[in-house]
Amino acid sequence: MVIQLLLNHDIIIRKKGLKSWNSVLTIELGLASSGPLGLLILSERDDRGTFCLRFHWTTKELPRSSFQAHSNGIQSDIDVEKLQKSVKQRPWILDDQLGSLEKPDTNHLNKNISMENTLPKGVIRGCPACNNCQKVIASWRPEESCRPSIDYTHAAFLPTEEEFKDIYQYIAKIRPKAEEYGICRIIPPDSWKPPLIIQGNKLESCRFGTCVQQIDELKDVHSKRKLNEIIQRENLMELDHGPNGFKFECGPELNMRAFKAYAEQFRQQYFSKKGIFTQFKHGDVEGEYWRIVQNPTDQIQVLSGHNLEAKVLGSGFPLPSLHDDDDNRTEYMKSHWNLNKTPTLPGCLLAFDYDNSALLTPRLDVGMCFSSLCWKVEEHHLYSLRYLHLGASRILYGVPGKYRLKCEALLKKTFPELSGHRELFHKLVTQLSPSTLKSEGIPVYRCVQHPRQFVLIFPGAYYSGFDTGYSISESVNLATLDWLPHGQLTVEIYSELHRKTSISYDRLLMEGVRHAAKSSWDFRMRGWNNACGKNGWLTGALKSRVRQEGFKREFLCNASQSRKMEEDFGCTAKRECIVCFYDLYLSAAGCPCSPDKYSCLEHSKQICTCPWSSRFFLFRYDIGELNLLIDTLEGKVSPKRVI
Repeated sequence: MVIQLLLNHDIIIRKKGLKSWNSVLTIELGLASSGPLGLLILSERDDRGTFCLRFHWTTKELPRSSFQAHSNGIQSDIDVEKLQKSVKQRPWILDDQLGSLEKPDTNHLNKNISMENTLPKGVIRGCPACNNCQKVIASWRPEESCRPSIDYTHAAFLPTEEEFKDIYQYIAKIRPKAEEYGICRIIPPDSWKPPLIIQGNKLESCRFGTCVQQIDELKDVHSKRKLNEIIQRENLMELDHGPNGFKFECGPELNMRAFKAYAEQFRQQYFSKKGIFTQFKHGDVEGEYWRIVQNPTDQIQVLSGHNLEAKVLGSGFPLPSLHDDDDNRTEYMKSHWNLNKTPTLPGCLLAFDYDNSALLTPRLDVGMCFSSLCWKVEEHHLYSLRYLHLGASRILYGVPGKYRLKCEALLKKTFPELSGHRELFHKLVTQLSPSTLKSEGIPVYRCVQHPRQFVLIFPGAYYSGFDTGYSISESVNLATLDWLPHGQLTVEIYSELHRKTSISYDRLLMEGVRHAAKSSWDFRMRGWNNACGKNGWLTGALKSRVRQEGFKREFLCNASQSRKMEEDFGCTAKRECIVCFYDLYLSAAGCPCSPDKYSCLEHSKQICTCPWSSRFFLFRYDIGELNLLIDTLEGKVSPKRVI
């Protein structure tokens, strides 16, 4: 594709054998001695293959009045304000960066909205004698049930004893059918009876922090109130790099025994009529939950212990350091489905991010009736594997990954306040009814998880849920080979939003490639199926990444300013772009004036105000070395030549 920017600001686009969605092209204004003015990035916007061009300014130091450009010795003045206005008027260009040069339009915001909750309190927590007691005044209203009319996921899988031995082979087997639901249930064989370590663990006596969830505000009031506070403070940059602005109020610290008593007391009181406990099914709890969310009559507060560190509190699965002499426990220590072991097995790319202990460690959730998991998609669109150790059933809802953009469009429509604050979108805490999503043409599937069952959530799938009573569950993230396309897409999205990453996608990819290139047969024998070859997952991901990297280096870098990146660069601590937080594992830009500041190639102008000629560029591999790795994965080159 050839793009030419004329002095009258018209953009002419001529297609020439476009092959890749991630092509990166420059807008050249005369001689590029001062560096390119901007980038046009062609990106795929949805699952139908729709394309758009996105314009990125490469500098914030552009003068407001003019930009001096030289071409063949002839000087010309370009009115930048006129250029920006012209770019905005082109519907095929999404100029996200232009807004950073102007104040966002907040006229649509109503800053005087009253967010005071006038509903009567349905739960009174604490008393003069005790902060952890409760009195439940509200009660179940079965006649006003708002149970969503949606389908159950038909993806409930029962692996055989043999199939259950290898988790990643089994996930690869069920993925073609299960992924269309975004979520599926895996029911272990009858012989799967792992010892419940939690019962005798220090978790019984160890205290953990809880949060207070106000269920009647989850639809939109909670998030709108937080958005109002954020906008009024007008301190977005500080907030975005600090604590989550939408987090729930902190609740009391409890041990497991106290939390269980609190949870059982709530459910007993809430579902009682005239002091007599009423028997109910999980469908009854579901109808009541959505009545509270959509048509509340009382303020309902519950406690939740969410995202607790299993490394600190203890896992529900056996750990080698604790129980080495028990044969029964040893069997479950080695099991692929022990979530302490699962992310480190062959077949999971996260095993190559050995320094990221937080990502490899499972997390615990302790819930009670109505404890909520609001709509979200996993960080980096990773898989999520969840196991319910004990307690009441949990009801989950999943939206297939291919409807992710539709889901996000609905959330943006629900919260128009976000239009000028895109960096806050992923922090939303909201619980829209599945019926609302269904009315917008978004399929939602119900999944009821019972104790000792797994739930697998697929990359890019939005999901939510709630507990029907006291429960303990454990979860961990996974990154199989089929996740790679999702991984590359998310790092580009995060960079565009100036959002920090929690993993180094390039490191995972390159470590996987290097291991596979050394011995593709051995790699396959150790559980990495469909990784190599012309159509292998690793081959395709590396080709796409090299193509993207090559475009950026060609148009943004000066070969004479290139240097070999030191091997330990970014190894002790992940290096990120100072502007957009893009991971700098493969390449980085710097300037001698700022030895500790680096940027991605796109933002190399924003490191400092020194002349462009002072910039240097660091590359871990040159393009020739990367192409050699591709040839090796395809079997064209002997592994002996691998770097």
